[in-house]
This record gives sequence, structure tokens and C-alpha cells, in this order.
Amino acid sequence: MNTNSDPRSCVVNTVSNDAVPNHGAVGESGHLVQFYDNSALLEATVARFIGDALEAGSSGLVIATKAHVAGIEEGLRRRGIDVTGAAARGQYVTYDAAATLAAFMRAERPDPQRFTEVVGSIVTAAAGRSRTAPRIFGEMVALLCAEGNREAAVHLEELWNDLAKRQPFSLLCAYPMRCFATAQHRDGFREVCDLHERVIPADSYTALVGSDDRLREIAILQQKAAALEAELADRQKIEDRLDELFRAERRAREEAEAANRGKDQFLATLSHELRTPLTSILGWVRMLQAGNLDAQRTAHALAVIERSTQVQIRLIEDLLDVSRIINGNLVLDWGTVDLADEIATTVEALRPTAHAKNLEIKVAVDCAVGVVRGDRHRCRQVISNVISNAVKYTPSGGRIEVTLERVGHESARIAVRDTGVGIPPGFLPHVFDRYTQAKRGAGDVNTGLGLGLSIARHLVELHGGTIRVDSPGEGRGATFTIDLPLAGERDDEGAAESPIPDRDPRRHTTRAA
Repeated sequence: MNTNSDPRSCVVNTVSNDAVPNHGAVGESGHLVQFYDNSALLEATVARFIGDALEAGSSGLVIATKAHVAGIEEGLRRRGIDVTGAAARGQYVTYDAAATLAAFMRAERPDPQRFTEVVGSIVTAAAGRSRTAPRIFGEMVALLCAEGNREAAVHLEELWNDLAKRQPFSLLCAYPMRCFATAQHRDGFREVCDLHERVIPADSYTALVGSDDRLREIAILQQKAAALEAELADRQKIEDRLDELFRAERRAREEAEAANRGKDQFLATLSHELRTPLTSILGWVRMLQAGNLDAQRTAHALAVIERSTQVQIRLIEDLLDVSRIINGNLVLDWGTVDLADEIATTVEALRPTAHAKNLEIKVAVDCAVGVVRGDRHRCRQVISNVISNAVKYTPSGGRIEVTLERVGHESARIAVRDTGVGIPPGFLPHVFDRYTQAKRGAGDVNTGLGLGLSIARHLVELHGGTIRVDSPGEGRGATFTIDLPLAGERDDEGAAESPIPDRDPRRHTTRAA
């Protein structure tokens, strides 16, 4: 009956010799790793590993914590080994793991040169006092792992392997299983195993004596592993879905924030665009009311008031069109439309604005294109919006080309090319967005609400056509291309009562002068 009152000794006594793994013959070189669940089995394992070497006349070197050193020496004494005598002869040597580790660590990583100087000299000295390759137990890697510095632990294992190429020894490392307690540690656990020639499982397996018990435990562990892999796969799917939802939420939030900024910018622009003509109207009205204007100044005042009123009307019409588009209430008055006539009318209307900027407008129309089926007013609005945009973004002295041609047998194509400020590649996808405007030249201030091109695109699509924009880049102009389906034979017959007037088939050029 054991009367030792030390609880630690009582635990050690419960460890069966069969539960302690065999580490091979004394004198063999090798690098082993022991995983353990409790210190009792670890201390018994190391006592057997070192004790076999001491009994065979070889050296035993222990680099461990003070608590483990005490437990190991207790196990050696139980085997009848004179620990004190072995230590006096230099056959058995112990070092504190933390102090030894600190001697060669630099910036939280083992320094190879210092490792060789500190540990290499210890191993060489142990080999000089040993009949065969000394046996070494080290748990410095376990200390690094417990600190969460697994990268340094792996590097230290590699340094031990490099040292073994120059000096034969048998090294037993040990890691508590709690260092690899989560699924995230799976790859690190495998890496540690790959750095050792022999892997000894934890005592929950080695404590099993019979082969049937061990096979049963293996089967249970395989089932647990399979279940864990399935659970990890499910969790990964959930994490991927959460990441996807998070990215979607972030995109939605960014879009909402951008929409809010756009709304604020639009309201600021709208207030400015409405206030400017109203201020002009109000100023001239007050001057007229004062009766101090002569006939010439009165005529000028009335002209300014009319132009400002027209600006207000266009702004309000654009806002109403956007509202109709958003609510799906925009209705087309279908008929046949001569695009050549609409281009000529639009260019003539924009002549004063182009003249003010000294812009050249070249018009090349193929009068054999035919007619399209659509709303005459809305088609003119599309053409006017696109050409007005070219006038707006083309600097003084620039050139605008407007062409009309037939594409195949089914489409008419209007192209508006300018030598303006161009469009940055990043802005091209947003040209037709509502409330957006590209930056103009240096010193110029954007005017308008940024609705014209958006309305044009919607109207073109309502007519079954397409509109696109191309630009080589900033300062290199832009080209807007509109394709509209030609009217069919039935549409031509329906338009017979109001025939399209004959046009001069020659192409012509007009300069706003």
C-alpha cells in the first residue's frame, strides 16, 4: 500500500507501464513528438525515455519546466535510478526551459546562430559524456505554443532537425493537446507532425492496452473526424454566406449613401438652376415696373425674361418627364418621324448657343434613310438633348458632327461626335445615370440637372432603340450613337395621308456663325 501523501505521486502511480509508449532502442537517433492530455503521463513517459538511456550508460538531457523536472525525477527514482549520482557524473543534466529559450530568442523568433551556440553546445557536451547518442527531452516548443507563437515553435523544430544533421541524438518533444484544441489549429498540428519522424498520440489512446480497444478507439476517432469535417464544411458555407450578405449589405449601404449624396447635390443644383432665371426675371420686371427703360432696353428686358422663362419651362418639363419615367406614366404619341427634319430643326434651334461659343456644327444626312415610327416630339427631344450635351462640353472653337445613316434594312443611326473634353473611363458607365454630370473644363461650372441624357436613353428604349457613348478619354471628345428601328411597310401606308416632304439628297454643312 502506498502511504505517500503527495497527490502528484498518487497520480503517477495510476499510470500503467503498458500506457507508456516505447521509444525505440537506446542509441538510435530520431526526432519524436508526444502529445498529452495531462502531465502525469508525460512525466512517466519522459522518465522511461530518459531512464532507459541512463540505465544503458548513455546521457540524458532534460530541458523542461521546474514542475515537470520534479515529476520526471520522481519517476526515475521509482525505477531505482540514483538521480543525484547521475547528475554528479554529468550523465543526467537538466535545464530550465524558459531560461534556455530566452537565451536564443530574438524578436519573438529563435535566432539560428544563438541556438547553435546555446543548445548546440549543451548537446555536444552531453554527447561527449555518453556511450551512444544521448537522449534529450525538450518542451521549449510547448512554451512557445502556449504563448500563441506557433510559428516560432515550428521554426525551433526545424532548427533541432538541422542540428541533428551535425550531431546524432534522440529528441523527444511534447505538446499539450490544448494547444491544438480548435479546428483552426488543424494545419498547424499537421505541420508539427510532419517535422517529426515519429508521432505518439495523447494518453487517451496510449492508455488503451488491448488491440481491440485501440481499434475501437480508432473507429470512434475516425467518426468524430468525419463529423468534424462535415461540421466545418457547413460552418464554412455559413461563413461564406455571411460574408456574401455582409458584402451585399455594404454595397447597399454605399449605394444608399451615394444616393443620399446625389439627392443632396441634386437639390442644391435644382435650387440654383431655379433661382438663377427667377432672379433675372425678377430683376428685369422691377426695372420695367419702375418705367425707367427706353424702348431698346425694354425690348432687351422682355427677351431676357422670355429666355429665362423658357429655361424654367425646360427644367420643369425635365422634372415632370423623370417623374413620368419613374412611375411608368410616360406615353408616346405614335406616328412616323423624319429624323432628317428633326436634326435640321434641332441644329437651327441650337445655332445661337453654338455661335456664342464659336463652335462649328457639321451635319451629314443620308436622305434615303426613311422614316422611323415614334413620337415626333420625343424624338426631337432625344436629338436636342444629345446635341445640347455636345455643345455644352465642347470648348470654344471646337467642332461637332451630326450624321444620319441607314444601318442594314431595319435601323436608322444618328451619331453625334464632338471634340470636347471627353469622358474619363471610370465615368463612362454612369453617363446615362440620373443627376450625374461629368466634369467640364478647368474654370467651367456645370449647369443643368444632369437629366437630359438619362431621359434620352429612356425615350430611345421606349422607341425600341439603343443609345451608347464612346470616348477615347479626357480631352479627346466623345461620340453618342443612337439606333432607332425604321418604320415598316404598314407604318409607311399609315403615313400616306401626311407624306414626308422631299428633301435635298445632298449632304450639307452648317457653321454656327
